[in-house]
Amino acid sequence: MARFARLTAVAHAPVAPGPRWIERTRDSLIEHLRLAARGKPDLVVFPETLNATGLPLAAWLDTPEPIPGPTYDRIAELAAELGAYVALPLFERQGKHIRNTIAFIDRQGQLLGKYHKHVPTIIELEMGVVPGTGAPGFDTDFGRIGGAICFDLNCPEVGALLAASDVRLVTFVSQFIGGERLLHWPRDYGCYIVSADSARATIVDMAGRFLAETGWEINQVQAGLLPPLASATINMDRVLLHLAYNQDKFPEIIKKYGPGVEIESHYPEAHCTLASVMEDVTVEDLMAEFGLESWVDYINRCRRVRAEHLEKGTEPFSAEP
Repeated sequence: MARFARLTAVAHAPVAPGPRWIERTRDSLIEHLRLAARGKPDLVVFPETLNATGLPLAAWLDTPEPIPGPTYDRIAELAAELGAYVALPLFERQGKHIRNTIAFIDRQGQLLGKYHKHVPTIIELEMGVVPGTGAPGFDTDFGRIGGAICFDLNCPEVGALLAASDVRLVTFVSQFIGGERLLHWPRDYGCYIVSADSARATIVDMAGRFLAETGWEINQVQAGLLPPLASATINMDRVLLHLAYNQDKFPEIIKKYGPGVEIESHYPEAHCTLASVMEDVTVEDLMAEFGLESWVDYINRCRRVRAEHLEKGTEPFSAEP
């Protein structure tokens, strides 16, 4: 069944340092969340370390707070009022430890789960930030989502962990824009990306194409004529496939389901996407019915077959008699 979701990424600029900085920051987050709510989003995503960014680095060790805690509680209360999921990135105090965390809040204002930055920067590690040890997926009413934080984008092991968790939408929160690296992950791991940085907000589809993008370099945003929000509606009932072992089944799929499916070939990567726009047939149903294989499953199968052949010591092919 089609699982459409309205996404909004917020390019939230840090408030100026000074008295009552954290209170003013929380007020700003509430203001931006109410602004985003005008578009009736299913998910709102904010940038990394909201309760620290904007302060001198020397002050960061004074900012971590528990989750739930003061900042989380204010945002969670409004999330419940608006009926929206929120990805809230905070510098977290967890007992004696510090974590760089995304707190996922559900439509009822409850904690859906946390993602801890898998690959903190060297500066963070020297500050005492404890790395995460996994990349879990979290089930929402529109599909399975997960998180990645800033430097994680440079590390393929994080994308592979998210793919192994069957994540179809990655919330990437950051203090660097990411640029074209945001286009690589969707094609490598079969996911959408919604990215929030304090300077830019971006949404990318599974083919590695920008669906929406804005930021503070845009004149209209600087002038207050447009909000620093990027929004797009996506269909989470979509998967990325390799053409091999799949494309010969396209005619049969189209013959049976016609306009109920969307198949788009992505040249020259030899990929395609398959989506269901039907209420009673999911893309997983289509995959099972026609024996299709996702891109991630296919590339993992290639690795397994390669390993099996190496283990057997397969002789090289020769055309000689």
